[in-house]
Amino acid sequence: MTQGAIPPSAAGVRATAPHDPTAPGLGPVSERVADALLAHPDVVRLSGGPYGGIATYLPGRRLLGVALGEGEEPTRIGVVLRLGAPVHATADALRVLVAAQTGARRVDVVVADLEPGSRVR
Repeated sequence: MTQGAIPPSAAGVRATAPHDPTAPGLGPVSERVADALLAHPDVVRLSGGPYGGIATYLPGRRLLGVALGEGEEPTRIGVVLRLGAPVHATADALRVLVAAQTGARRVDVVVADLEPGSRVR
């Protein structure tokens, strides 16, 4: 299996297109993904990555930290983790979380930084 690939048998994974109206949950998929990521205890905030390229363009605003893949493209997420968080284990947990929200088969995780203390909202 390639790096970042989600096993098809992972719990809660259902294949859907990023903008499929039958995708599970309420609201735009990218916003649900952002909310789910921010609910993780080791995620301090979302990040657009080193050049701000991890983003979704929504009406009137840009959502940093989530870029949904189309077709064979991977879904990309950018996060800042809490200092002391297990980076690899947290990235793996975030991959599964995002796959459950989007049905993505591959999720690339960019850990842009580590910050001490609790999350900033």
